[in-house]
Amino acid sequence: MCYSVLDSLLARKEERQMEKRRRNPQTLTAEQFEVFRTRLDERGNVPPPQPESYMMGEIVRGVYPQLRRLRENGYTLKMLVRVFEENGVVITIHALSTYLKKLALPKEQAPAKAASKGSVGSPTVELRPGQFQMKPDVRL
Repeated sequence: MCYSVLDSLLARKEERQMEKRRRNPQTLTAEQFEVFRTRLDERGNVPPPQPESYMMGEIVRGVYPQLRRLRENGYTLKMLVRVFEENGVVITIHALSTYLKKLALPKEQAPAKAASKGSVGSPTVELRPGQFQMKPDVRL
C-alpha cells in the first residue's frame, strides 16, 4: 500500500512538472505591440491619479520641508505633534522622531529597504555602523 501512495504522489509531481513545461510564454503580434506602446506613451502625458488616502509615512514625507523649517525655527517634537493633532492627524512623538530622522539622512546613508524573499543580499551593500547584514548560507 505504501508503494501505491508513493507512486501516485510521484505521478502527480511529474504531471505538474509537465504542465509547467507545456505553458507557452505570452506573445504579442507586431500590431498589438505597437498599440500597447502607443497607450503607454499616452499615459506618460497624464499625471497619475492622486490617492484617496495617505499613510502616515507619506503624510510626514509630504510635509517634511515645512516640518524641517519649523524645527529650525525652534519647534519641539511635542509642538509638532500638537500641530498634527490640530489638523486631525494622530502621531506619537516617537513615530514623528523616527520619520524625521529617516528623512534627514542623505540618500546614500538611508537605510536599505528590506530585500524580497527570493533575493540574496549583495556583498557590496554598504551598512551604517552598528548595522548587521546576514550572509546567505554557502554550500561547502
